[in-house]
Amino acid sequence: MCTVSIISLADGFRLVVNRDEERDRPPARPPAWRDVPADPAVRAIWPTDPLGGGTWIGASHAGLVLAVLNVNPPGSARMPGVERAQSRGTIIPALIHAASAEAAAARFASMDHTRFPPVRLVAVQTHRDSRNVAIWESCWDGTSLAEPRVHEAPACFVSSGLGDACVQVRLPLFHAMVSVSPTPDAQDAFHAHHWPDRPELSVLMCRAGARTISRTTVEVRGDAIAMDYSEVPEPVRVPVERGRPTPRR
Repeated sequence: MCTVSIISLADGFRLVVNRDEERDRPPARPPAWRDVPADPAVRAIWPTDPLGGGTWIGASHAGLVLAVLNVNPPGSARMPGVERAQSRGTIIPALIHAASAEAAAARFASMDHTRFPPVRLVAVQTHRDSRNVAIWESCWDGTSLAEPRVHEAPACFVSSGLGDACVQVRLPLFHAMVSVSPTPDAQDAFHAHHWPDRPELSVLMCRAGARTISRTTVEVRGDAIAMDYSEVPEPVRVPVERGRPTPRR
């Protein structure tokens, strides 16, 4: 469960991920640079999930950024074979050495998808010649792999264990808050947005079994790649007192 957004910068792009997980999920290990096992000539940075040993977000020294989101199609809880042996967190370490976003999507298409639960891969990179931001989306729904789609920034992708259709309401909010004025401040405000009457559908999500547990921001500016990871504290709820008269002013 996640919300991923991408905006263009004058010299690159900025990607932010709200990671939604079960409340008892242990905190991730902070981002660290490392040699990529598939190609030791490539360096990459990502936070590590202590349970699966993989990650949901990663960036290479060449400026390729990958993110994965769970895919929850209608009726997915009843789909046979949804639980697979391979963790989705292993996808990014296997693909982050790709030369481009398009190449990452192609490598994803050649993987054995039957090993994984339904998943969406988002691959982002700045074209050095044009400075345009390329966003490639690849989706495996558990039965078939869709043709990759190319998007322009600003862009937003959402998922929820309640069903991805339930949180499509975040997309018009993204358009209103970010697309009309795609700045880092607007993007951060979007990722902190919470509907008091719909907490389970909010970008900053909260419900009985799960909540937004962390936020990761990646900025690619020319040859500089920076990743910031922060845990999101449990929201403090102040009980409402009832039955007391409203004080007069």
